[in-house]
Amino acid sequence: MAFEDDFDTVAGTQLFAFPTRPTADTAVAFAELKWVEVGSITNVGGVKGREYSTSSLSTVGNARDREKKGTYKLPNADFECAWIEDDAGQILIEKGANSYDILSFKLVKQNKAVRYFTAQVMKFVENNGTGNDAVKGSFTLLRQSDTITA
Repeated sequence: MAFEDDFDTVAGTQLFAFPTRPTADTAVAFAELKWVEVGSITNVGGVKGREYSTSSLSTVGNARDREKKGTYKLPNADFECAWIEDDAGQILIEKGANSYDILSFKLVKQNKAVRYFTAQVMKFVENNGTGNDAVKGSFTLLRQSDTITA
């Protein structure tokens, strides 16, 4: 009997930020940055992949519409964290949310795979709730570069 494919979980994943872009769009340039960990992440967004639009062609001489992949965008990455106002990484996220700056990010997965990318912080908001809820922050990263896997 063959073994089933193994898989990773999100447990142990870490997110790091840096206030500017690297000098080059390479794993080596990203690795040289002095990273600040974003503390107490509770939900990790997707940081790799593209989302393509559909390009259509309809001609009057053919009743069949034709479609192909068109342009693409880099999907947003949504994260959640425990709201900790003096966390250095969360302070960096908040500064990014209040500016138009492009920040650098490093995601280290459970299996130690590293993902590097740049993004603008579109929002960083405090989420409250009921008496039994932890106060959390949610932030959205508008990715500005394809993700580099290291």
